[in-house]
Amino acid sequence: MITPEEFPYIKSLYVNDCYAYKDFNIELHDYKPFSHLILTGKNGSGKSTILRIINNHISSWRGKTAFLNGAIDPIQQVAELKSSIKSRSSKQGMNDSTVRTWKTKLSELERILPTYVVPVDTIWTQNKTQLIYSHLKAKRNSEVSPVSTVTKETDFTNELQNSDSTETFIKQFKQYLVNKKVYQAFDQLENDKTRLSESEAFFSKLTTAFRSIFEDENLSLVFVRENFEFFLQLSDGRQLTFDVLSEGFSALLSILMDLFMRVDLIRKQVNDYSYNPCGIVLIDEPETHLHLQLQEQVLPLLTSLFPNIQFIAATHSPAVIASIKNATIFDLTTKESRISEETAGRSYSDLMMSHFELNNEYSDIADGIIAQVNNVLATLGDKPTEMKDALQAIYDENSDYLSPTLKVELELLIAQQEAQQTAHQ
Repeated sequence: MITPEEFPYIKSLYVNDCYAYKDFNIELHDYKPFSHLILTGKNGSGKSTILRIINNHISSWRGKTAFLNGAIDPIQQVAELKSSIKSRSSKQGMNDSTVRTWKTKLSELERILPTYVVPVDTIWTQNKTQLIYSHLKAKRNSEVSPVSTVTKETDFTNELQNSDSTETFIKQFKQYLVNKKVYQAFDQLENDKTRLSESEAFFSKLTTAFRSIFEDENLSLVFVRENFEFFLQLSDGRQLTFDVLSEGFSALLSILMDLFMRVDLIRKQVNDYSYNPCGIVLIDEPETHLHLQLQEQVLPLLTSLFPNIQFIAATHSPAVIASIKNATIFDLTTKESRISEETAGRSYSDLMMSHFELNNEYSDIADGIIAQVNNVLATLGDKPTEMKDALQAIYDENSDYLSPTLKVELELLIAQQEAQQTAHQ
């Protein structure tokens, strides 16, 4: 079993080119045993591109790509590609299809150069079935395939070796649950108390996670054995299958489906159900379609369930960056880096101004009202009666759109003008 001290978590990313920006370094804070990484930045700043290129590197380490001359290290692969391109192009020309393919791969690998807390060596290639890796893209849902029978366990364990298995695990989640329920029945017949305890712990933890997401302490996961179906029984009487969930719940559950299956399979492989596997998970927009309250919960939930996984996420949400501990938050637009102690617990309005570069905490409508007030103050400063009437008109016209704070400030201005008007009488 690989421990966190042995696993090659990412500690920095040198970005040569993410299309929008070039030549900068993302240094992760020295949390032990690793730091999570949250990428922010304006649309088009390169967040998804960076995740995609990290995926290319890790997939290469896992042996997905056919390496030239036996190279297993992406950096070594870069050197081999350069040498091979030079050699082949001198004979076949730069328009040769193989040369073009190699140049494309070289360009992708060179865009970002990760460094790791320990040498990677052969850890990924020799331990594929004991390590977690997944790339969860922004467009995702919990659409699961129908189940008609029990399948072989090896169908799932084989997928652990595949770098592109994320969608497969999500689609086969119901199948996996059905298999576990059927095996659970056999374990009961055979009075295998150890395996029964392990299975019950799996379903208990899964149900607890669902209860947290749906904010329903009485939620239960119900298995209908006649048609191999599962549904969520809510305390208000609703019964929801995985296929009818809202897009927000569906997007979040897809992450849990993928990771719960991987962790359970790995625990079986090592024969230790207390083991928390190490790994790296990339998530593009974990807040996708989620209400603000769930945006606050998504990363804390994931880091508590999977404590040895390094999460690297791209987000637009102040709720996400304020929710997590032991994380480095890097803004691609400004190149500013923060740590969790600087973001956790801060107000969202503060983060929107200090990190997401909004001019102030108010909406555009509020900004327009403030501009009207400032104009009145500037043009009618020596005419208290007219100023008071103008401010009152702004207040009356926009009362429904004023926040409590702005209302109080405008009421104070009006009261001040009334006081000045009285003093001059």
